[in-house]
Amino acid sequence: MKRFFLPILFILFFSCDNIDECGDITQKYTQDGKYYFVIIVEKSSGGGDDNPGGGIGYADAEVNLETYNSFNVGDEFCRNYIIMKKLILLLFLCYFNMYGQNTIEEVRVVKDDKQIDELFSEIGSNELKLDILDILSQPALQITYEKINDPYSSFGADIFLNFSDTNTSSSWSDKLALTPFYRFYFFDKRDYGGSGFFAEVFSKFSFGESEVQYYYGLNNPNIEQYIEVEDEDFFDVALGAAIGQKWVNKKGWTFELSLGFGRYLFVKDPEQLLGGPQIDSFRPTGTGRGGFSIGKRF
Repeated sequence: MKRFFLPILFILFFSCDNIDECGDITQKYTQDGKYYFVIIVEKSSGGGDDNPGGGIGYADAEVNLETYNSFNVGDEFCRNYIIMKKLILLLFLCYFNMYGQNTIEEVRVVKDDKQIDELFSEIGSNELKLDILDILSQPALQITYEKINDPYSSFGADIFLNFSDTNTSSSWSDKLALTPFYRFYFFDKRDYGGSGFFAEVFSKFSFGESEVQYYYGLNNPNIEQYIEVEDEDFFDVALGAAIGQKWVNKKGWTFELSLGFGRYLFVKDPEQLLGGPQIDSFRPTGTGRGGFSIGKRF
């Protein structure tokens, strides 16, 4: 309705000069604090009720001070000009007032806590997501389940499976990791519950292989020096924190970016046996957390 109403107002506004009873101003005068124009109103040759004889008729038109000062004797003026202009101006003001009120009401609805709760319930409080970065960089698979506790917090866990058999002397990868977490969301009310900027604390239970190097003959000149490299199984637990950002659309699809760091609790230097080889382990003391995830609420 609005899209048709505004063009009609423009047409009326710019066509109101064609209103009947227009004529040239022959005189301007004031009386009792009011302002008047005397205009010539042309009649048909057959005359009318006001001028039976036909010819030229005169009419008085009351105007306001602004209009009185805007016209001179000899100018053309329509008796209904002011009324029509004021009416159209009033309609313009009503239109924009209604439009502004609707806009304000919409903003209030979006920022209302009740509306946030309704949207939160509509898209669901359970979420499954897949880390795209692990698939592309390793190959590995990380699947996360998150339970939205309320619009401001959530908890869950992810499981990491590494399908790569490669390992180097300068790095290592988990073969299996389980990471429970708890999140706190700090979102604008324009976002949906369980979305926006977040901070989390996590623990990580890691199972994998670590590269260990044994240097023989370094402390015994009677033995030829050589190196043995072995992959040894390990288990460790890390505690850490992370931050990130999540976006959720009305269909419940999510996109998440996150980055964090944790420290392992049970990493120790290898025990060096007297007369034995020098042992170097390449297990790090910390672990990273983060990625690019796509998920779905249900």
